[in-house]
Amino acid sequence: MTKQKIAVFWFRRDLRLIDNTALFYALQSKLKVLPIFIFDTEILKKLNSKNDARVSFIHAEILKINSELAKNGSSLKVMHDIPLGAFRKLTEEYEIEAVFTNRDYEPYAIQRDMEIEAFLKSKGIKLHTYKDQVIFEQDEVLKDDGTPYTVFTPYSKKWKLKLANKEIQEFPSQNFQDGFIKTEPFKIPTLQELGFEQSSINVPDFNISEELIKNYADKRDLPALDFPKYF
Repeated sequence: MTKQKIAVFWFRRDLRLIDNTALFYALQSKLKVLPIFIFDTEILKKLNSKNDARVSFIHAEILKINSELAKNGSSLKVMHDIPLGAFRKLTEEYEIEAVFTNRDYEPYAIQRDMEIEAFLKSKGIKLHTYKDQVIFEQDEVLKDDGTPYTVFTPYSKKWKLKLANKEIQEFPSQNFQDGFIKTEPFKIPTLQELGFEQSSINVPDFNISEELIKNYADKRDLPALDFPKYF
């Protein structure tokens, strides 16, 4: 049986279907897109507590994304593995033409992505990476002689000046949901199956209301206020 030719979109720090740069470009390709998330065992094993708010938050966001995908007959493939192991399995299961993801700048992430890119290249698969979580990357705000700043104040002035002259581009990935593959729902591992438990720390739903913005200057220095409840 011939494998389906697809593109892969790899969620990392960008757990959203809206205004997602790499996802936008993946959905613009002529291939159906398989969305994936990898619970990296190399990262998880270094966490001291099984009651980790970060893992609980990520797991909850993944369930939300999967629920949205299901409305269009798609599903999020969630893997629990080292990234290289996950991609080895994916290339055995699918005929992958390209992988799309947003750039990550942590030392571990840079090394991880170099390894993934080398593996994909050995399979004839192109890794496409995009700027998404930052406004400017490290080589976009430099001194006039092209060297990096070493003092914050002049850097911040240059950063603000560059921002004032830049139009922030939107990438309406939410408008192209039909570009995802149609599939039966993939099984998403539970927190317990990942080796964790539900955190006792509650993360409020993301909500930036007009009222919150209007009162921010007056309320931002009052740590006793619970903003989501206050507004």
